[in-house]
Amino acid sequence: MKAIILAAGMGKRLQEVSGNIPKSMIKIGKNSIIHHQIESCLDVGIKDFVFVLGYNKELLQEHILEKITPEQVKFVENPIYYKTNTLYSLWLARKFFDDDFIYFNADVLFKSELLKKISEKSEYSQLLLETKQCGEEEVKMIIDKNKRILEISKNLDFRKCAGEFIGIGKFNYKILNKFAEYLQYGVDTGQENNYFEFAVNLLVKDCYIVAVPTDNIPCIEIDFPQDLEKAKEMFSY
Repeated sequence: MKAIILAAGMGKRLQEVSGNIPKSMIKIGKNSIIHHQIESCLDVGIKDFVFVLGYNKELLQEHILEKITPEQVKFVENPIYYKTNTLYSLWLARKFFDDDFIYFNADVLFKSELLKKISEKSEYSQLLLETKQCGEEEVKMIIDKNKRILEISKNLDFRKCAGEFIGIGKFNYKILNKFAEYLQYGVDTGQENNYFEFAVNLLVKDCYIVAVPTDNIPCIEIDFPQDLEKAKEMFSY
């Protein structure tokens, strides 16, 4: 199993805090966000990585290589990171869909216990779900009684939703060809600036993908300065 981590964005909403460095290099406690992520992966036995880079890519690549060796990592460049989103970045990494992989963005901070919930062998692909009442801006899931994901999108009726997709998932090899097809469809239909959940929402119609509750294990997506302050409170180690 490998980790595919999307780290191409500029993080405009945090530039007052981060300056010109990628926001994944902002320190939380002793480590940067992305170093925390790498350590969490290593803790659960994931040793191979794919990073999609864009903004200030040379600086971020050098920073990543402080934690892992060149033999452990493949770098993919998104040259139009400033006008595309996660669907396009993951589409660029599709040639590495040759094994099960863990997916997340480089601005999500979490404890390795979350990865343990989905990193072991499972018959089905899995997405982590924070069970709660959601707002309009959150990526939500509708699931059935067996926790199969029926729909995933921001644009769902929150009253029908089980909670929020926290942006971390495991995709099994057996569905990756179909996943690549839906990412390709997104690119072909002008969805380059859309989120990768556009393709996942098509994928769940064809493939059995399961929601796995986070069980209140700490996790936070860092988009705004207030998120950063909260993350520092949550992860002060």
